[in-house]
Amino acid sequence: MTYRLLIPALLLAAACNTAPEKKSEDSTIVDGAQTLVPVAPPPPPANPYEAEMAAQDTLFEDGSTPGSWADAGFNQPADFKRFLVSFKNWVKADQVDSITAHIRFPLKKYKTADAFRQQYNKIFDASLKAVVDTQRLDRIFRNYQGAMLGNGEIWFSAFPEGYQIIAINK
Repeated sequence: MTYRLLIPALLLAAACNTAPEKKSEDSTIVDGAQTLVPVAPPPPPANPYEAEMAAQDTLFEDGSTPGSWADAGFNQPADFKRFLVSFKNWVKADQVDSITAHIRFPLKKYKTADAFRQQYNKIFDASLKAVVDTQRLDRIFRNYQGAMLGNGEIWFSAFPEGYQIIAINK
C-alpha cells in the first residue's frame, strides 16, 4: 500500500520541479508579449596573465627563494612582467625586429643585430619558444645578474632605455 502512494508522489514531485534552467537566452516581456534576448557570455579577462602577475613570487613550489627584484636591478617588477607578456607575444609571432630591439649587443654568440637576425630561426627553435611560452610570471628566478627565463636560457636586465636581453644560452 505504501509503494502505491510513494511512486505517484515522486513522479508528481519530479514534474513540479520549478528550478530555473540554465539558458543562453533571457526573456523580456514587452506589451504583454514575451521576447527572447540573447545573453552574452562573460568577457574573457583583459590580460590572461593577470593572476600570475599578482601572485606572490618570493617562494617557489620547490622551496627555493629567488633574490629580491631590487638586488636583480628591477625597481618595477610589475613593469618587467608586463614587458615579458609582450616578449612572449613577440616570440610566439616571430617578431624578430621587436625581439632584436631588446637585445643588448654584443651577446656571447651573436655580436650584432644582423648576426642575430640571420640565426633567429635556429636560436628560437621549438624548444626555446616553449621555454618562453611556459615561463610563469610569478616564477621568474632572479639574482644579482638579472632575471632569467627557464633554466637560464634567456637572461634580462634593466637599463635606462628599458629591459634588455643580456644572454641567450642556447
